[in-house]
Amino acid sequence: MAWRWWPLLVWAAAGVLVTVSVLLEWRRHRAAQPEPGTRRLLAPSRVFGRIPLHAGHFQDRVVEVGALERALGGNGQAALVALPGSRGAGKTQLAAAYARRCDAAGFDLVAWINAESGPVTGLAGLARVRGLGDEDDPPEQLAAAAVRLLESDDRARRLVVFDNVDDPDALAGFLPARGTAKVIITSNRQEFTTMPGITTVPVGMFTQAEGLRFLREATGLADTGGAVTLGVELGWLPLGLAQAAAYIARNRLSYRQYLTVLAGQDLDETLRRQAGTDHPGVLQATTLSLAGLGRDDPPGDASRLLAVLAVLSPDGISRRLLATGAAAGALGLTGGLGHALDILATTSLITLGGILGDTGGGDGVVVSVHRLTARVIRHQADNAETTLADGVTAATGLLDALTDDLPLAQVALRRAELDELVGHILALRGHTEHPPPLLLIQCAWAGDALHEAGDLTRAVPVLTHTLTDRLRVLGADHPDTLASRSNLAGAYQQAGRLAEAIDLYNAVLADSERVLGIDHPDTMISRNNLANAYRAAGRLAEAIALFRKVFADSERVLGPDHPQTLFSGNQLAGVYRTAGRLAEATALFGKVLADRERVLGPDHPDTLNSRHFLALAYESAGRLAEAIDLHTAVLADRLRVLGPDHPWTLTSRHFLAGAYRQVGRLAEAIDLYNAVLADRLRLLGPDHPWTLATRHELAGAYRQIGRLDEAIDLYNAVLADSERVLGPDHPITSTVREDLATARTAESDG
Repeated sequence: MAWRWWPLLVWAAAGVLVTVSVLLEWRRHRAAQPEPGTRRLLAPSRVFGRIPLHAGHFQDRVVEVGALERALGGNGQAALVALPGSRGAGKTQLAAAYARRCDAAGFDLVAWINAESGPVTGLAGLARVRGLGDEDDPPEQLAAAAVRLLESDDRARRLVVFDNVDDPDALAGFLPARGTAKVIITSNRQEFTTMPGITTVPVGMFTQAEGLRFLREATGLADTGGAVTLGVELGWLPLGLAQAAAYIARNRLSYRQYLTVLAGQDLDETLRRQAGTDHPGVLQATTLSLAGLGRDDPPGDASRLLAVLAVLSPDGISRRLLATGAAAGALGLTGGLGHALDILATTSLITLGGILGDTGGGDGVVVSVHRLTARVIRHQADNAETTLADGVTAATGLLDALTDDLPLAQVALRRAELDELVGHILALRGHTEHPPPLLLIQCAWAGDALHEAGDLTRAVPVLTHTLTDRLRVLGADHPDTLASRSNLAGAYQQAGRLAEAIDLYNAVLADSERVLGIDHPDTMISRNNLANAYRAAGRLAEAIALFRKVFADSERVLGPDHPQTLFSGNQLAGVYRTAGRLAEATALFGKVLADRERVLGPDHPDTLNSRHFLALAYESAGRLAEAIDLHTAVLADRLRVLGPDHPWTLTSRHFLAGAYRQVGRLAEAIDLYNAVLADRLRLLGPDHPWTLATRHELAGAYRQIGRLDEAIDLYNAVLADSERVLGPDHPITSTVREDLATARTAESDG
């Protein structure tokens, strides 16, 4: 990944300035959340989640299917049924077959939830799709709403599958206690056999008859004796048989020949324990399938791709990401992605799950490696000394290319892609004790991207761990380590942990001056960041002094027309405005605007930012008519240049609504706030700080117009979300709490 210091830092700092201005205006205007009628409801879907595709040569498993049908009972009967069994036994395929039958039978709901990391995320997604609760409700509350749907006694036919449950205790509180829903749980954990209220249908290995039928269909061989010997060697585990049959068919071997080759594979006892199975022959079969890839694919595309997939998130990677031009260049597959995937799928080393088309009409297929197979691959790579490192390196290059295709300015708008990439980055980091520098860059990107998306709960730990890694790997004085410390300080500031942010910024500045020099551009950025933290903490005299120094140093070192110099001037004007020195603020905003128009042009985003902040200065000075005219003009230009969904376009609409409030045009303000809120919910999500700001402003407009009941309801909702997202002691949370108290007082006085 190629890095140039000043464009990234200037853009990032510009985002900080916009955010600070949003939050300062938020506290000055006072307002909050959407009225119930504004929520965007999604049309109910009969099928939720990604039901795994039908496995080749699927066996009906007569015993298990019969037991499952008896346990689930007939229509109108509730049922909780667990399918415990070893990895690779076919539990998921058995549940998926039943789910497809329910779909074909016209069930009102067939929900498939991957519950390996707990059921909350999947249930919350079901609630959102079904329009339950409010979109800004916390996931646990939405999950509870989904459970209430499953508990409904309304004659609807519903099935929910919790697949791959790893922690029975985490699931226990989210199982319906009444109603008529049918629930299937798949797990390799045996605790379900003793949990009250749950009927267990153990899923073991294929019976000999099922295994022989499978081998005959998959290989076309009629040698029953050889098939029995092979089945016994593999413990009749469906996964092992599938891999063995694929290898036999592709290499035109007899069962005896395959067994001879299989006997030459040797896996130690440690691998048997890691794989979580009592059938070492299955592990040998996996090893043989991996070894056979070289003959099936001489260029080695399939093997290289499999090594990458084995170290990514176990939930799999979207095929559309693998198919991008950036990914193709990083993977270097000479025969193309489709050919490599075909070989891996044919040999049963990967699974193609998900759906053929997503809601937008794109490719919704997910490529995943069975967890047992991935463990075998990683174990073998450990023994091969360099192979695992090669896989980590290749996966890091892939993620580097994919994150390059997702600019930080876009992460809040492409949240599903962000979450998937973060999952892959963190999984990859977990597979190496000595992360290479490029992987640490990806970890830093993950933290910065979560910060940019407003997900501070996840951002701070990721940034903290990345800083720890960089201190150990690169040393305290490396520029990347200094950048990590600065980025963590920024997350602290956004989270309201201002004392920690200021302490860390001070330390970074001291080290930057020592290591890079007092006039290095990165040192000036560190000085600017510290000044911003002083401003946020209300230490305005210190902020003004430091901003002045940054502005003067930028003019001296970089020149008066350098983008960073112009940015520094805009920052100084902003702190003048915060301090009430409005004449100086307006004059300096005007000067920077003129310079930016001359140097960058009238339509450059930085120029539009200058006009936006000049409009805010007019507002602060009471020049409201001029402010509204300028806000309106900036909005029109941002719509034209950036588009309607750009975050800064939404910012212009938000502040224009605020100006309408100030001049008493409350109906227009409320309409505009509601429109902005709908778009921010759609684009940024309910927990983003800017979404919270618009909800708060809307509540203030309701209070101002006398709609106190609606205002109080909105204030209550925003307060709950602010406490959850930002913390109970965050300055914004305190502001919302004060506004709620004021609205309640007005209600009692009325």
